[in-house]
Amino acid sequence: MSRPPDDLASPGEAERLAALARYGILDTPAEDAFDDAVALAAQLCAAPIALIGLLTSDRQWFKARLGFAPAEIGLDRSLCVHTLAERDLLIIADLAADPRTRANPLVAHEPRMRFYAGAPLVTPEDVAIGTLCVVDTEPRPGGLSAAQAAGLRALARTAMTQLELRRSIAVRKTETAILADRELHLRLAVEAAGAGIFDYDLVTGTLTWDGRTRALFGVGPDEGVSYAGTFLARLHPEDRARTDAAVQAALDPAGPGLFDATYRTVVGDDDGTVIAWVAARGTLVLERDGAIRRAHRLVGTVRDVTAERTAQAAMAATEERYRLVTRATNDAIWDWDLAADHVLWNEALQAAYGWAPEAVEPTGRWWLDHVHPEDRAGVEADIRRVIAGEGQEWRHEYRFRRADGSYADVLDRGSVVRGPDGTPLRMIGAMLDLTERNRVAAQLRAVVEGANIGIVQIDPRTMVALEANPKLCAIWGAEESDIVGQSMVKWTPEADAAERDHLHRRLAAGEIVRETLEKRFRRKDGRLIWCRVNLVSQVRGEAIQATAMIEDITAEKAAEARQTALIELGDGLRDAAGPAEIHRIAAGILGRTLALAEAGCTAIEAGADALTIGRAESAPFPATLARLRRGEILAVPDLAGDPGLAPDAAGYAAIGVRALLGVPLMRRGDLVGLVYARAPEPRPWEPGEVDFVREVAGRVSVALARIQAEEQQRFLNRELSHRLKNTLTMAQAIASQTLRNVSDIAVAKEALVARLVALGKAHDILLSGEGEGAALEAVIAGALAIHDDGEPGRIHLSGPALEVGPKAALSLALMIHELATNAAKYGAFSVPGGRVGVDWAVSHVRWREEGRDEVREVEPVVTLTWAESGGPPVAAPTRKGFGSRLIERGFSGAVGGETRMIYAREGVTCRIRAPLKGLLEKE
Repeated sequence: MSRPPDDLASPGEAERLAALARYGILDTPAEDAFDDAVALAAQLCAAPIALIGLLTSDRQWFKARLGFAPAEIGLDRSLCVHTLAERDLLIIADLAADPRTRANPLVAHEPRMRFYAGAPLVTPEDVAIGTLCVVDTEPRPGGLSAAQAAGLRALARTAMTQLELRRSIAVRKTETAILADRELHLRLAVEAAGAGIFDYDLVTGTLTWDGRTRALFGVGPDEGVSYAGTFLARLHPEDRARTDAAVQAALDPAGPGLFDATYRTVVGDDDGTVIAWVAARGTLVLERDGAIRRAHRLVGTVRDVTAERTAQAAMAATEERYRLVTRATNDAIWDWDLAADHVLWNEALQAAYGWAPEAVEPTGRWWLDHVHPEDRAGVEADIRRVIAGEGQEWRHEYRFRRADGSYADVLDRGSVVRGPDGTPLRMIGAMLDLTERNRVAAQLRAVVEGANIGIVQIDPRTMVALEANPKLCAIWGAEESDIVGQSMVKWTPEADAAERDHLHRRLAAGEIVRETLEKRFRRKDGRLIWCRVNLVSQVRGEAIQATAMIEDITAEKAAEARQTALIELGDGLRDAAGPAEIHRIAAGILGRTLALAEAGCTAIEAGADALTIGRAESAPFPATLARLRRGEILAVPDLAGDPGLAPDAAGYAAIGVRALLGVPLMRRGDLVGLVYARAPEPRPWEPGEVDFVREVAGRVSVALARIQAEEQQRFLNRELSHRLKNTLTMAQAIASQTLRNVSDIAVAKEALVARLVALGKAHDILLSGEGEGAALEAVIAGALAIHDDGEPGRIHLSGPALEVGPKAALSLALMIHELATNAAKYGAFSVPGGRVGVDWAVSHVRWREEGRDEVREVEPVVTLTWAESGGPPVAAPTRKGFGSRLIERGFSGAVGGETRMIYAREGVTCRIRAPLKGLLEKE
């Protein structure tokens, strides 16, 4: 390449080269817009050669060329360098005659150029970077017409506009509205060479329009035109007066002589249909007659600006919509020109953060300086990384300083606009104030963290836990790290896998779920629990989120199960026929409800020193029995660790028991049974389980009492049958004894009636099965009243005053009645002179029941003796009937005592020993 001429190598060269670099136009392929411009220039100027050339430091490169083959030439052969020096339209009528160009190889040799006209391409920064020129091989002494010159300048401006638009398109490819506007201007600029021309001869009143002008007014090629009849008539009514006034002002010789107006043309029938928007410019041509100037003609051009006006209206609408959107949003929208480091903010910067426009420095540094110091380095590194080329989109949450000095939590995001070569040109984004949202989110997090139910957020597609609150960790007995980031699958027992997988498939398919269900989970320690789960899934943008609220209802389910079990127990015990069946029913329900293999009931004999628990053989458990006899409920989670049961630890270990829950069954203060649940491993007994076993024990006790009551009723019925058989015998004996030594029938009758009434009272007590407490002596006397025949000394009662309970009184009356009946049949009451003595005493001794080795503590014991004398010789009976059994077992069994019968020849003796508390019981 050649060295540039001296007139080009000037201080402005650096600016030109920089401008060319900004346009990025050099060595690019041909483009229709530029090719159209040179074609129009050649046509306009009737030239065989037309070029758009750009001048670098050592060459002239042609973006568009017509009639000239080379794509570029050296600056030593360039004609356009002279145009750049002139900075205006340069016309050289004869290149061979001009000293600047006659030596140029293109002039001196082929293609022997002779005429040149070139208009500079000047940037908005007033830097000439090239030319639009036409060349002819023939000299043109007349140069170009004014219209051609104006058209060439217009085309040069058009080419420059195209370059501007081309650069803007590359820079602002995302701004489609601006791109459309630029394309509209480019199209209008390209068509500028075809502008319509008008010539209004003011002397003759003749108006002349070319074809383009006629088309804009809807006038045919052969129609005549006039100022008033055509021009004014074809203007839109709203524009007519204004445009006429502008024309008249331009025709004033004393004025500037310029006409510039924009108006609408309409069709000829004046129906208001607009043909086009037209921009008209004209110049008044004056004639001078000495000092007088007269208006001669008005000459000018018209241009169709319909598309431009439409685009302007659309742009205005777009700008208005943008303005309204930016006002309506709380986002602070920013536009950062990265090359100039200029930032433009919308009104929300003041509305949301208090920064008045005059207080804002429009630079990126001002923005970074207002990022919280702790966040600044991270924010700057992040946005610089994106600007440098690592992606197009940027987003960051940080703290931004408000005008009052406080900080707002913000979410900032932006997009980088790059040039064709990837150079970052600008960045557009929006800053959203998250302060309130974060405050509410913090409150919500606090609620979630402190909630009394477990909460977990789940990815429904993978079933991975995203977040879990402390309550859920407590429910599952796990750390947060055991849950978050892990699959929810592992917390469901395999027995429930089918139900679990069905639910997971629904969630993964995107189904919106709002359900409450009860399901089992396996805690980290392996224990199964029941939970109530409120499951909610929802769509958030393109994502689906699922949240589960989990409540431990194990205790609730257990309580329901225990309540159901108690109902079942009641139904079963109601129909149970005996103690064995009661024990079997209770054991089954206890074991199933408490999920234990060993649970049940066991009977404990009075004074027993051993205990049977489950299927193991009876074994001594002294510490356990001592506490049970005190009525204590045993709820021992670990028998090996209870010091109070240390003496029994080896025994429990031998039968494989580590945890025991036992409720004693008591009767009249004595231990008669045990309802228990046992476990082979340590187990904490929950209060609900203790209450359940206690309730079972209570119902078992009631059921056993019912069985005992029914047995007692059967016993009384048999006694009634026996007593009825003896009634006549008793009546006969009473009559016989009453009438034995009677001398006065009336007295005998009265005594007989009294004794029969006493017999009736005793029989009433027998049939009623109930009575009230009474003195011991009164009970005995009442039972013997019917046998008192008035003979002195026949009945003797002796002993301290004692009060006996109703049950003891009835049993004692029955026993005394039976002894008296036997005495009336076979003993002292059967003969005159027979005697019966009943005496009783109270002593304090260590009580030992008959047939048992266990000795109780020292307590009051009553000894009652029935002694007969003066009757027939006594012989021991060869068999024992109901009466004998009643004597031996009835009273002693009712009060927990013992009875001994002595059949001495001189008379029967019956000795009864019983604890005083048995006689005093009110039950």
